[in-house]
Amino acid sequence: MQELQSIDIDFDVHKRIELARESFSETPNEVLRRLLGLDAASGLEQPSVSPAMRAWSGKGVLLPHGTRVRMDYNGRAHEGEINDGSWLVEGERFASPSAAAGGVARTKDGKRTNLDGWVYWWALLPGNENWVKLSAMREDPPGKSETDEREHEVMHLQRTPGDLPAESEVMAGLEALLKRMRRGVTPSEAYRALADEFSLTPEQRSRLMENGKDCHWENRVRFARRKLVDAGIIARKPRGIWSLAKS
Repeated sequence: MQELQSIDIDFDVHKRIELARESFSETPNEVLRRLLGLDAASGLEQPSVSPAMRAWSGKGVLLPHGTRVRMDYNGRAHEGEINDGSWLVEGERFASPSAAAGGVARTKDGKRTNLDGWVYWWALLPGNENWVKLSAMREDPPGKSETDEREHEVMHLQRTPGDLPAESEVMAGLEALLKRMRRGVTPSEAYRALADEFSLTPEQRSRLMENGKDCHWENRVRFARRKLVDAGIIARKPRGIWSLAKS
């Protein structure tokens, strides 16, 4: 039996190895030996392998074939897996996490809804024991500190100066805020804390909507909170206090 040595590889190398696997049973070491031609050079017989099953990849995240996925929405759990390059959830195939979330989730009225799957899905990679939030698996944006305590919670997407954060960003930010606070917060506390988190200008914080009355930023935060309530992440009561739902 050959002695194995440990080496450090970066994320790009790891992705290339995963994409080069010809079967789910092929180990990273076997992939490298095949790509480097070591077995062919030594005259070793190549083991027969089953047809390759593709991984799914998107936005810097690679999920190997066989990865389990789950999400909770409106008090119901949805589970599936990555199967040959697509999301197989409750008997249906989808091309992306958002398509999968919108395809299986239903409102209390039984209607379909548009969801940002990166906010809701969790993944369990083959061989791992811990579930990881899908948004936490995205590659860190340039210049982000490795010591940032919120690096796996809030994903700041590129925005045109003056734009407000996207709804999915606000949802992730609000959930992260409540986890950090470990208590309920008032709406005004949430508006101010999240505005600071996203480094909003005074104009962005006070900008009015087309009706000339409602604050656009506060409206966006309230709408994000409502979606998190529908997903069972934030509690509906008590009125005037926003807190995480009890699991």
